[in-house]
Amino acid sequence: MRRVGIGLLVAFALLAVGYFGVGLLVAARLSAPVPGPVGPPPAGRTVAEVAFESTDGVPLSAWWVPPPGDGPERAVVLVHGWGGNRSDEHITETAPLYEEAGYGVLMLDLRGHGESGGERRTLGYREVRDVRGALAWLEGEGFEPGDVVLHGWSMGGATVVRSAPGTGVDAVVEEAGYADLPLLLRDSLPENSGLPRLFNPGTFLAAKLFLDFDPWAVRPRTDAARLREEGVPLFAIHSTADETVPYEHAKLFTKANPDAELWTLEGYEHVGAYEHPEYDARLGAFLDSVSERGRNTARRAGRCRGLTGPRRTPPTRGR
Repeated sequence: MRRVGIGLLVAFALLAVGYFGVGLLVAARLSAPVPGPVGPPPAGRTVAEVAFESTDGVPLSAWWVPPPGDGPERAVVLVHGWGGNRSDEHITETAPLYEEAGYGVLMLDLRGHGESGGERRTLGYREVRDVRGALAWLEGEGFEPGDVVLHGWSMGGATVVRSAPGTGVDAVVEEAGYADLPLLLRDSLPENSGLPRLFNPGTFLAAKLFLDFDPWAVRPRTDAARLREEGVPLFAIHSTADETVPYEHAKLFTKANPDAELWTLEGYEHVGAYEHPEYDARLGAFLDSVSERGRNTARRAGRCRGLTGPRRTPPTRGR
């Protein structure tokens, strides 16, 4: 009987090692970086190549287009999705809309993507540090967080929602982002790994223990609720035909943040909203509402201080 018991323990130990070993292999493969050549910048635009670090020291690359200089100084950070980079079409097509609205535009390569460094892609877990590194760079250029909009797609959408609370940013736009990573991976991880769903918990745990990547912590819907508490406007854009990130994630965002504005599309693929004929107008209307909100806040603050003059003059920056 004793030999049987020892044999069972050994068998169980081998199964556990095999189970977590397979999980670690899957997590390591899926989180491996995908550096590669970046395509051309937005057509007809002259961009500056800039470099800075995430808040944990990962070197990051980005394109920067300064604001026109004839209005309020404000900026946007555009954040791509999983496997993409700053030259993705939805970014290069959206950047000019912000330029025309008077924003400086920072187009960022997240860690493990494009020309940025980093040993792992973590689906919005450590990428928060990249977005906050971008905010720090903009602040060094004279842009306060309250003058900055965060706009992300898919993983980038989840990342900007997670990055925004506590920073004081002006607004957040997320397109086709996931509100709950474990929920998304419930079905997509078996499809990508070829393994049964039974291996999901082992993959999550292996990522957390060995790769500094905690999938259970990536639940942007909780951050969306914090945005409501902080009064930060959130604009969610999602198509009911999205087969990569199901539409239910948009509903989770708005359930967590009933103040969020949701634009529901029909028949558009994942991150394809920029092709919609109303995209320019919808995004412009949201940005106008954010600007008006900022003006009203400034006027109220001015009255409280007994001031009637214009908003402070922003610092002068070289172009």
